[in-house]
Amino acid sequence: MEPQEEDGYYQFPIRSGNQNFLSGTMGELRSSHFHAGIDIKTQGVQGLEVYAAADGYVSRIKVATGGYGNALYILHPNGTTSVYAHLKKYNQEIADFVRRSQYQKKSFEIELFPEKNQFQVKKGDVVGYSGNSGSSAGPHLHFEIRDSQQRPLNPLKYKFSEIRDNIAPEVRKIALKTMDKHSRVNNQFGRFEFRVIRKGNNYSIPVPINAYGRIGLEILTHDKLNGANNRNGVPCMELTLDQQQVFQQNINSFRFAETRSILIHTDYQTARETGQRFAKMYVDHGNQLPFYETNDSKGLLLIRPDSTHQVQINLWDMYNNNSQVNFEISGKSPSNEFTADGYANTKEIQHDLMGNTLVLRAPSDPQEDCAYMFANRMRYQLEPAYQINQTAVFLWDMDQGLPDSLSFGELKKTFNYKAVMPGASSFNYYGELLEIKAPSGALFDTTFLTYDHVLDSALHREKFRICQDIYPIKKNLSVTLKPRMDYDNLKKTAVYELDNRDNPSYVGGSWDGKKISFKTRNWGTFTLLADTLEPAVKPLILNGDQLVFRIDDKLSGIDQFSLYLNGDWVLMNYDYKKKLIRSEKLDPQVSFSGELELKVSDNAGNINTYRTNLN
Repeated sequence: MEPQEEDGYYQFPIRSGNQNFLSGTMGELRSSHFHAGIDIKTQGVQGLEVYAAADGYVSRIKVATGGYGNALYILHPNGTTSVYAHLKKYNQEIADFVRRSQYQKKSFEIELFPEKNQFQVKKGDVVGYSGNSGSSAGPHLHFEIRDSQQRPLNPLKYKFSEIRDNIAPEVRKIALKTMDKHSRVNNQFGRFEFRVIRKGNNYSIPVPINAYGRIGLEILTHDKLNGANNRNGVPCMELTLDQQQVFQQNINSFRFAETRSILIHTDYQTARETGQRFAKMYVDHGNQLPFYETNDSKGLLLIRPDSTHQVQINLWDMYNNNSQVNFEISGKSPSNEFTADGYANTKEIQHDLMGNTLVLRAPSDPQEDCAYMFANRMRYQLEPAYQINQTAVFLWDMDQGLPDSLSFGELKKTFNYKAVMPGASSFNYYGELLEIKAPSGALFDTTFLTYDHVLDSALHREKFRICQDIYPIKKNLSVTLKPRMDYDNLKKTAVYELDNRDNPSYVGGSWDGKKISFKTRNWGTFTLLADTLEPAVKPLILNGDQLVFRIDDKLSGIDQFSLYLNGDWVLMNYDYKKKLIRSEKLDPQVSFSGELELKVSDNAGNINTYRTNLN
């Protein structure tokens, strides 16, 4: 049974009894997951004592290059598990056990599940020392409390006295989004952001808002704690319309299998384009996270003409500091023609896809009162949804069919939509240049597939640009590329994803004849590159006490490494952030000497072997 907050069941795991500061809280919105615990600052230093939060025994130990790095799990009599991650090292008894196991398995990375009676601990025992291992971006202790089903609980619910917080959540922006082609915000279709003004812990929107139809509300907010400027997550939110609750969120627990749903919990396209993570205060298609309460409209605001609505947002942190946003929405039937300050007119047909609605903008033409959409091998007459300044705006429901082209007077726009990929069921696509296999549940919602192929003769490279990156992917897709170029060395040639600056990152893939297949959870631009260069190996320290090397690979990245001395395997701890491997002896009393051989391989299979003789 889970202990009550007043029990004092858990001890704070570092600098107990002193004020501590956090750089991250549970439920915080990260790029592809919800943060599962709290990040405790260590003022930029490593090696602080880490204490067992309660009586129990060490149930799991994991050493990994990335992720949690050196991590320790303690199972407590009440059924919960506390987790301590990014450690520099374990206490001596545990460290000796881990090192012996690594030597036995001849592996730096290792996962161990000790017997119940092997490492019994008491509350306050030193179990390790804080560090910066794994994918940590700086020295700190990541601390979690999990329930009996390994679902993370919010550690701050236990009101540790070491953490002080009397600062209410802060609000930066509110966004309103039209949820179907009939809805409008200030007469327009789309997503619109509004800055807020603050008075104490109360916020308001200083400009009038008119709306019509089904509207989704999003919020850009964060929380701060005393003594730290870090922007942390806000776990508790409530949205009311005319004093009726339509949405509530309380991030107090979730399953790790659900955490990628953050991509649909936030506005994915805005996060990709601006880096700002707006939390949706409605439950979108494909979102099955468990911590919401909504009305029948899933949190959407239903705005009717000739009405006035009071919108209120309440935000709480785990210390019950509260902020409130209040503003008014006037229900108004959309206007077919209007003006707007700062609106950029267009000289050609432009298009954007938002949800299932294709938004098309074209310069208004007094000689033309409609456009023609070609889809489903038919021609559809399409009247402007509205005209803003000198721009005519057309809206096309993608459920009517994939558009081929739009003509408006002398202007024409051709589209590149290949297929409709359903969000719930499995789907296979077979095209001239690529194939895609999506298992059931791989996509959160319907995706409209596009792709194109570009030959870059200057760089002797071909690019496959697959889909707009406005759709999050839940599970791996299988993609097969059918290259147009010839590749001399298929064994060294793999798929790489290109960022906005054409910098490649290794993906991998396997060849079958002239086709290469790989798995991905990202839409984007992919290319094929051959890595024929072996990894770089540079000895830094070689003596009887320690062996230190810098290892690096410029393209496909380090895959494996192994060091043998006189034929005996030597444990090399890997810090990939510093590109260093460092020896750790099985017996500290034995000096390193004799024939040394270090093999380092990259993901393309290139191997660099370094040999020397230690006297």
